[in-house]
Amino acid sequence: MSASRLMIPVLRILFLILFLLAWEYVAGGLWADAIFSRALVAPPSAVLVDLYEYVTSGLFRIDAWATLSAAALGLFFGVTLGIVVGISFGYMPRVAAFFEPLMVAMNSLPRITLAPLLLMWFGLGLTSKVLLSIITVFFIVFFNAFLGVRSVDDDLIKATRVMGADRWQLARIVVAPSVASWIFAALRTTVSFGVTAVVVGEFVGASRGLGFRLNLSAGVLNTPRVFAIMIVLMIVGISLVEIARRAEKRVLRWRPPVTTET
Repeated sequence: MSASRLMIPVLRILFLILFLLAWEYVAGGLWADAIFSRALVAPPSAVLVDLYEYVTSGLFRIDAWATLSAAALGLFFGVTLGIVVGISFGYMPRVAAFFEPLMVAMNSLPRITLAPLLLMWFGLGLTSKVLLSIITVFFIVFFNAFLGVRSVDDDLIKATRVMGADRWQLARIVVAPSVASWIFAALRTTVSFGVTAVVVGEFVGASRGLGFRLNLSAGVLNTPRVFAIMIVLMIVGISLVEIARRAEKRVLRWRPPVTTET
């Protein structure tokens, strides 16, 4: 690793340390007078203590399982349906043109507005959260998969056909690589949005889950618990994005690496 590349993670760590020290100072830690009330901003030391208590109390396991299981199901079915429907519409332009106004209208609807309706239909349990996550993820993947099919170079398709490729070979050699690039570009966004949709659903109505616990803690001004759950959700989001990045790198290893050096 070159010195310039090594410098970036070092600077990130230094920035994080300085940020935490500044946060601790303004929140009244480090034997300083608080600039902001602890009811509004909890110092990192208090957040870490509360996070430890939350994890060891047993509530964390219940809440994390409720949120992550709903997010996993939502991501799986949302991504699968988005890929299947998007590719199908890409191969059927007339069907895509017929359904385009409906898909655009549904995609323009803020997802959060569906949460109360799904809650009334399916109750406080897992189903309403999974469906909200599916709907959120589906449209992102659908439009990327559809555009991936439609963006295939016509000259490349004609050249492949001239060389004797049949329909399935054309799909595997030409269409699939194009669609894969578009889908993985969407995955980095959808993994975070899938979790966000579940948390929003838990805000609206739930009996367990990280979103439910965060909303409950905010209601009783338990600021350290609010920050602790936010950190957990941040770690989950970063981990999912990293998994998607590694999967993209492995599946699309044929693609030349993108370099930023000049």
